Amino acid sequence: MFQLLKSLLKKENNPPQEHDEESAALAAEIAKLETELQCEPGNGEIQKALMLTYNRALPMYAKSKAYRKEIDSLFVRIDNLRNIIRRNI
Repeated sequence: MFQLLKSLLKKENNPPQEHDEESAALAAEIAKLETELQCEPGNGEIQKALMLTYNRALPMYAKSKAYRKEIDSLFVRIDNLRNIIRRNI
């Protein structure tokens, strides 16, 4: 039981540079999906993929010093995407 608690409290061993690289990859994927969504605003599959990518990006951006400042704008984009999805339903 204590091993589980220790493992949960243990800090990550990933270097900050790794978080920056993963954040950059997610940012590129987000930009691609947002461009596709602009071309086809009613495409539900793109909307789903973009929402999943946003949700994956939030914790990664929080860990990355270079992308931490983007979290607020990411929440705004998530809210805008939710509004688009509501309009299409």
